[in-house]
Formats: sequence, structure tokens, C-alpha cells
Amino acid sequence: MKKFIISSFIFAFSFFALIFIGLIIPNNSLDRSIDYSIIVKHELLKKTTSPKIILTGGSNVLFGFDSEKIEDNVNSPVINHAIHAGYGLKYIIDDATQFINEGDLLVISPEYSHLLDKNYLGKEPLLFSLTAKPSNLKLISLSQLINVSPFIPKFAINRLKSFVYYKLKTVKESSEIGMYSEHAINTHGDNYQHWDKNESNFEIYEFSGVLNKDVIKYLERIKLNVNEKGAKLLIVYPSLCESSYKVNKNYIDIIDKELNNSNLNIVGRPDDFIYPDSLFFDSPYHLKYKAISSRSNKLIQIINDFNNIEK
Repeated sequence: MKKFIISSFIFAFSFFALIFIGLIIPNNSLDRSIDYSIIVKHELLKKTTSPKIILTGGSNVLFGFDSEKIEDNVNSPVINHAIHAGYGLKYIIDDATQFINEGDLLVISPEYSHLLDKNYLGKEPLLFSLTAKPSNLKLISLSQLINVSPFIPKFAINRLKSFVYYKLKTVKESSEIGMYSEHAINTHGDNYQHWDKNESNFEIYEFSGVLNKDVIKYLERIKLNVNEKGAKLLIVYPSLCESSYKVNKNYIDIIDKELNNSNLNIVGRPDDFIYPDSLFFDSPYHLKYKAISSRSNKLIQIINDFNNIEK
């Protein structure tokens, strides 16, 4: 029995040591993922003077706006802070609000899935962001940690495999910027690598789960915190392809009703940013440039109208 206990302890210790090493080991890939763009985005947010506009949400924002165009028409600097919906809405917003100052405007465009079940707490992609920005561990609550814990062993082992792969394999650095690499963003934080692409290749999303009213309460608390800093918060609906909108309309109607019954500044309607499937390239949330331009124009109008009301 004693031998069994000792062997079990050694196995458990070895397993957790392997997981720990996998989590802290450096990324030695020549082409790191878009998650690492958070480093540049933080620098942009730090050096941009207020009053500024911060756009955030999931990849519907990362791939969905021409921030330079918006900036030129609202007379305020604009930074696209968004990267990945899988981080969870709580982490995304908690990260963005670190950079909110007096006079700023935070525009949030959450994916619809963020308001269902516990998706706002994040999934495996959150681990990638924390690897890129370890100091953001301070933002993680116990609820978030519990929510992502099932992904940790596989994530750590895959990182170990990747580290060994790049140590053993001779890989030439490519001069081409990958669509989802850390260098795929412009000086405003937009991912612009797809702006000249015309092909469409994606599957329709079907939402699942139930509305989580805790997300609404969380957003209401964030609004108060932002207002206390002398800043403003707006929530706009995400872009979505027409087919996904039709399939998920019941979910979207429920979300729309709850948001509009809250104390939040909700601007517009869900169908304001619904576009034909042909205007999306690799996801029901990722727009081609023609629709990006249209959506940016709509946001310009929203921001200018909001600013006029606030004067």
C-alpha cells in the first residue's frame, strides 16, 4: 500500500510538473499567433492620447472595421483592441478598461455567443492570451480559472510539443505575413490581411445554450466603472452573415430584448450589421472589405450622433 501511495504521488507530481513547464515554456515559433498582437495593441493604447475611441469585442471587431477611416471622420484617435471571442467577454473588457481615461469612448461589439451559457468566462483561447501577456493573470477570476481548467492539460502538452518541434526542426522564416500571425494588424490594430481577398469559405454557426443574465449585470457594472473614469460606453451589435442570422434569429431576438431592457447604451438593431454571405470570407463573423467599409460608415454615424447628444 505504501509503495502504491509513493508511486501515485510521483506520478501526480510528474504530471503536474509537466503541465506547469508546458504553461511557462517560451514560444519559440518563428511566426507567433495573432494572440501576441496584444503586446502591440497595449503599446498603441498606452501611447494614444485621450480622448480616444477603443473598439473591442471578438474577431467580429478585429476583422470588421477600418479604424483609420473611422478616426478620420470622428476627430478622435481609434484603436481596435479586439483579438479573439474565445478569450471570453469578461477578459476582453477587463483588459481594455485598463487603458480607459477621462473623455474616452469604449465601443463594445460582443459576439452573440458571449451572452450564452458561461462563454463570457472564456475557453481555451484565453490560455493563449495569458501566454502572450502573463501579467494579465491578475485579471483572471476564480470563475474564469474554473471555466478554462479542462483545457489546461491538453494546452500545456501541445505547447511542449511545439517547443520541441521548433528546437529540432530547421525552419526558414517566411517573409509573408500570415492571416492569423501577430504581425497581421495595421497601426490601428485592425487585421487587414484579408482586405483584398474575394473568396468565401466558411460554415454557418448554430448557437446553443441559454441566455446568461450575469453577463448583462457584468456589463452594467462595467458601464458604471467606465463612467466613474469620466468615459462613456456604447454597445453595438456584431456583424453576422445573413444565413447565420436566419438560423439563429430566435436566440438573437432574446438577446436583443434583454440588452434593451438593461441600463446599457445599446445602439441600433441586430440587423443593422447583417450582410449577405458573399461579403464574408472565412467565418460568419469576418467581413470582406466592402462590408467593412459599410460597417465603418455606420459606426461613424453612430459615434457622431452619440457625441452630438452628449454635448
